Amino acid sequence: MVAFVEGAEVMTMWTKVQIIADTGAGIGIVLTLFYSIWSFRTTLRDSYYAELDRVYFDLLRMGLEHPELLDFPRSPDPGKAREYDLYAFMVWNFVETVYDRCQGWSKRRLRETWYPVIAAENARHRDWFNVPQNRLKFKEPFCRFIDAHYPMPTPVKPPPVKDRSASPGARGSAHPGS
Repeated sequence: MVAFVEGAEVMTMWTKVQIIADTGAGIGIVLTLFYSIWSFRTTLRDSYYAELDRVYFDLLRMGLEHPELLDFPRSPDPGKAREYDLYAFMVWNFVETVYDRCQGWSKRRLRETWYPVIAAENARHRDWFNVPQNRLKFKEPFCRFIDAHYPMPTPVKPPPVKDRSASPGARGSAHPGS
């Protein structure tokens, strides 16, 4: 003969199944939320990179089309100086945007990609940046960052040349006392 489970025991078993299902659904919702956050952050990081890459490409193309924009003007031509001034401002504005986008502990990969670009543009346009009226165009934290991480390179002095005629043993002279 087959024994049937009493009604109260069946309700208890279905209640346990429902609790397990609800717990599983809750865990699934939490995992889906974390995946959505991760996916959103990855998409945001990729869009930051793509936007920066596009703007920098445009700046490089301008430099290719007008190579005179790449060097701090040494000539007294006011037209060339004005063109360079605008180009250098665009470059430094881009560099400040890179700095802004790279802030935060989760932006390590963005910094690894773009901080070498900051170094290259700093080396090329630092003379423009050091003009006091140009520095006023940027936020103070950005100026401090540039000064701290990308200081002006100091010129390398060649080693002093020794006067060989005055040194002992030069031109076959004997050591004193020999």
